[in-house]
Amino acid sequence: MTTRHDPFAPTLPPPPPTLLIWLLIAVYLLAGLTGHDPWRGDDARHFGPILGMVRDGHWLVPHLAGDPFLDFGPLYYWVGASLTTILGIVLPLHDAARLASGLLAAMAIALTADATRRLHGDRAHAPALLLIIATLGLVVHVHETQPMLAVMTAQAVTLWGMARSLKPGLRGALVAGLGVGLACLANGLSAVLMTAPLLLLLPTLTARLTAALTAVGVAALWLVPMAMQAPDALGQWWAQSLSASTPHLAKFSDTAELLGLLGWFVWPMWPIAGWALWRERRHLGSRAWQIVSLAIALALLVTSLTGGLRPAGFLPLLLPMAMAAAAGVTTLRRGAANAFDWFGGMTFAAFALLLWTAWSAMVFDWPPGLSRHLAKVTPNFSLESVAWPSILGILLCLGWATLVANTRRSPYRGAQNSAAGMTMLWCLAVILLQPWFDYSKSHTPAVSALRTALAAHPAECVSGLGLSPSLSVSLDYLAGIRPHAVADKRCPLILIVGTEVRDMGEPVWRFERGGGNRREVLSLYARTD
Repeated sequence: MTTRHDPFAPTLPPPPPTLLIWLLIAVYLLAGLTGHDPWRGDDARHFGPILGMVRDGHWLVPHLAGDPFLDFGPLYYWVGASLTTILGIVLPLHDAARLASGLLAAMAIALTADATRRLHGDRAHAPALLLIIATLGLVVHVHETQPMLAVMTAQAVTLWGMARSLKPGLRGALVAGLGVGLACLANGLSAVLMTAPLLLLLPTLTARLTAALTAVGVAALWLVPMAMQAPDALGQWWAQSLSASTPHLAKFSDTAELLGLLGWFVWPMWPIAGWALWRERRHLGSRAWQIVSLAIALALLVTSLTGGLRPAGFLPLLLPMAMAAAAGVTTLRRGAANAFDWFGGMTFAAFALLLWTAWSAMVFDWPPGLSRHLAKVTPNFSLESVAWPSILGILLCLGWATLVANTRRSPYRGAQNSAAGMTMLWCLAVILLQPWFDYSKSHTPAVSALRTALAAHPAECVSGLGLSPSLSVSLDYLAGIRPHAVADKRCPLILIVGTEVRDMGEPVWRFERGGGNRREVLSLYARTD
């Protein structure tokens, strides 16, 4: 069953060729995915469990720098560790691990687009592909080591199974159950809450039981061995999963910030999805729209009522929103379609101009205000290569402008130009500014300096205070250092992050770099207690 088609649908021009769309998606996903050190934040933090699997064999219970790490299930880390094992010979471990993000995102995009085609017809397939990569909220997280992408993939498998269930048979139920089981392995109860209720929309009781048993069986592949070999870790994981999925109203303490985050994160899909739901309001009782509507509602409720106010937590909103928006692209009124196209073109052109301005501030010290700010937050940084990045950047912008100018008018034009604009913008950021991001977000200089200092002040162990998970992973990965708890008085040295240290005397080593919110300060003290 599909939703009703527009009476003028046969007169629509054909969508862009699927092969060309996938070439665009490949460029979008692969640009900047490798070629830099683990960065501060999620990128380094979630590389830790992958490193623990590859180096220490912690495949059952994810570990970070030697300690159990159960914020997420093992699915993403399994994929990353498998790719690292296969490709670690030709790529640095962190680059091979980060490829898991590109692989899982490609799977999620493909499955979601095909589910959209099955629910809304062939005309919705291309817009679904294009709108997902045109979304503002995806572009940064899909290029970092991010386990929420495994949640999206499990969500996509579930939606694909639900779409297949529109045809007789149990294949759709089996696939949907597989998706729910994978969701459990990706992020525990929180991800299950976003996927399992969809199984209630399966057409028969037999299909629902089949899906439920499949989900339980897939989840048991990890939970049963955990119960047998690491029951304490299983209890810790369950407690964390239950806490993370418990609704709370803390996010609404700043409603404006929450709504603002939702507004830009799902842009430009949410206005088009809203139009599609309004246009099909008399048909929302159909199975196809029940699936899409419930998926949106579940993702919105879980992401808004649980967890912290972090952008990555809203990634599960993108796929069901894309399924709704894809059905509305070809039915937009001409004025709305033209506005969508024009606004997207102007937005990406403006952002591209900002990137060139930042590059100019680094190379030509113009504009002077921005140049002074960059010098403050990243002192002593200079771009080593100027000519080739500038040439490639100019060619990229000219190519995008030519594409936009020569794209013939059609209902797909806005989605196509937005996807091309986002790809251009991300590639331009990688070409012009990746060295600056690598300099400002990498722990490598600090860890290298610490390793040299410890060679001059050897110690059996080092205690740590105030170390972030990403710094702990970088110390483990780059220097083989795993700081002990500060209460461990056997360690003669204490590594402290931050500037406010009292009654510790003079440090035996100190590292300072950057300024503002990018300032990094590490101090190594000899214990006095």
